[in-house]
Amino acid sequence: MIRVAVIGPGRVGTALALALPRPAYRVTAVAGRGQAALSAFITRLPDAAMTPLAEVAANVDLVLVCVPDDALAQVVRAVAKADGVRASSRWVHTSGGYGTEPLRPARLAGAAVAACHPAMTFPDPDRGLQRLPGASWAVTADSERDLAWARMLVADLGGKPVIVPGHARALYQAGLAMGSNATVAVVALARDLLLGAGIRDPDEFLGPLATASAAGAAERGALALTGPVRRGDAGMVTRHLHELRAVMPEAVEAYVALSRLALRYARRAGLDDEAADRMAAVLEDG
Repeated sequence: MIRVAVIGPGRVGTALALALPRPAYRVTAVAGRGQAALSAFITRLPDAAMTPLAEVAANVDLVLVCVPDDALAQVVRAVAKADGVRASSRWVHTSGGYGTEPLRPARLAGAAVAACHPAMTFPDPDRGLQRLPGASWAVTADSERDLAWARMLVADLGGKPVIVPGHARALYQAGLAMGSNATVAVVALARDLLLGAGIRDPDEFLGPLATASAAGAAERGALALTGPVRRGDAGMVTRHLHELRAVMPEAVEAYVALSRLALRYARRAGLDDEAADRMAAVLEDG
């Protein structure tokens, strides 16, 4: 049995703790800052003891560090400084943007380390748990030996491990942020526009459309682009901008920025130079 500690009992930490197969894994300790999150975690995983950060990793085999990116290095340093790292234990963080560098204090204290990031959204622990099976994970480690156990951990969580070099993690996370967080922002803006047009249930339109568009872009890149910018319909884009200035001026900047990005991909997908230049002029005026 592998004894596990979780640092950061939020949405990701709780989902991963619940996903670990039993009896092979047993979550025995948890540490975090929010009392509500800690209490909710203990309710779901009653074998876990609420433990001070300095002591949470002292008697376990595996430590999952599921804290925000900017807190990661500080948390690991704090445990190591308190002599709380057990030699021969394994430490994993779930930040997408970092390799193993933030875990260096644990490694110097005798632990094996790896970075394992699930490419999935976790709106809450239960939906995160449901989405884990089959999800791809970015796995980074400093040796073949550490890669082996990290990939096995991901497989035990139902995921598909994909090796990502440490130097590429920031770019990897930037790509996911654009594909996920930026998509949410764009679709939320689209929803507001449809509500402004009197559409009572925007999901009837946006659900299928956004899903199909995202799937097409993931598969085909710029070739999946459609709409007035892709067609070079500068007159229609002018009309969009006129209407937005009248009824939702706060959306104009985002519309122009996104349309410029779409125009770059439209050129790549084959929009002729003359039509593209007309579109660029409209967006410049916008």
